[in-house]
Amino acid sequence: MLNAIQIFLINAAIFFGHYVIITAALNFQFGNAGIPNMSSNISVAVGAYTVSGVIIRICMWIGTQAGLVFGQDWVYDNPSNVSMLNRFFETRPLFSFSIFLLSLGLAFIIGSILGWVLGALSGKLRATKLMMFLLIISDAGGLIVANNEFIAGGTIGAFIPNFFSWYDGEYMVIIATTILAVGLTCYLITRTMMNSPFGRLMRAVRDNEVTLMSTGKDISIVRRQVMMFGSGMMAVSGVLIAYYFNFVQYPIYSRVNYTFWPWLMITVGGLGNNAGSYFGTLIIAAVLKGLGLARQGITPQFFGSRWIGLLTYFERIILSILLLVSMIFRPRGIVPEKNLRIPGINYTGIVLEKEKTRSSSDS
Repeated sequence: MLNAIQIFLINAAIFFGHYVIITAALNFQFGNAGIPNMSSNISVAVGAYTVSGVIIRICMWIGTQAGLVFGQDWVYDNPSNVSMLNRFFETRPLFSFSIFLLSLGLAFIIGSILGWVLGALSGKLRATKLMMFLLIISDAGGLIVANNEFIAGGTIGAFIPNFFSWYDGEYMVIIATTILAVGLTCYLITRTMMNSPFGRLMRAVRDNEVTLMSTGKDISIVRRQVMMFGSGMMAVSGVLIAYYFNFVQYPIYSRVNYTFWPWLMITVGGLGNNAGSYFGTLIIAAVLKGLGLARQGITPQFFGSRWIGLLTYFERIILSILLLVSMIFRPRGIVPEKNLRIPGINYTGIVLEKEKTRSSSDS
């Protein structure tokens, strides 16, 4: 049985782990390619909706073939149907883990399709117009899900199966370990891509589109590819947080939680640098969890429940001050972007050779 401190630390690890995936993807899109994605919350939500709208149906079809009888009302029979699936998975660890991997892969594919659509729809929009367009898209996505029960139970929401029901230990421990492992994998993938030729191509799109187009590159294709990969990664994060809650409801994936907070994290940490997204996420996650602990535990105990609402506003003030201080004193972030170094090239030797050639010509 976990104590209060262990529960808090595990929750903090889960919070940090799934946000690292989102900030790494957002930094990949904006920090490197200059695409101001203000609809990251809908990309995260698509991963959760993949579980609630697709994976559950696949599991129910498999369960039906095995002899299970499910309720026919998609919304009101959802708790009992999910309970039957959990008991079904308890004795089938390999099968349930395979479904878990399937959900990650399927969410990445659907999230990538969404990224391609967003990249195609945005067309030649840039800067403010593109940001406004993506903000509208994120709001429209929430309205669509709220009014279509087959996706995630409409306004009621939907429970989802526990694919780790076969695990005898603490559920929070295994889900935290899984989220951190997936987060580390995504971090390493984006780090590798940023230092690849495609990473240099993204920076060229960000820094000077006109010069890049003069070389024959299609800017719109590059932007769509960046949006596809970033949205796919965010969808993976949506799957993981849905499994943590074992529940999906559209207000969970709000613009504040999954658009504004990730933007704050990469701004504080440093744009165009994968380590910046890591440190920015670590700092903002620590602040948010610390304020959450104060709001839920310390404030009611010592000051009474009437101060909880005030502390919520105080949280926003602290985050705003943190952003202002960062932009004033560290405008490039805690870990500023560094010049790319192509592996295998001796930069020092090139400089020395140029100096030697210049000295020879002068003499």
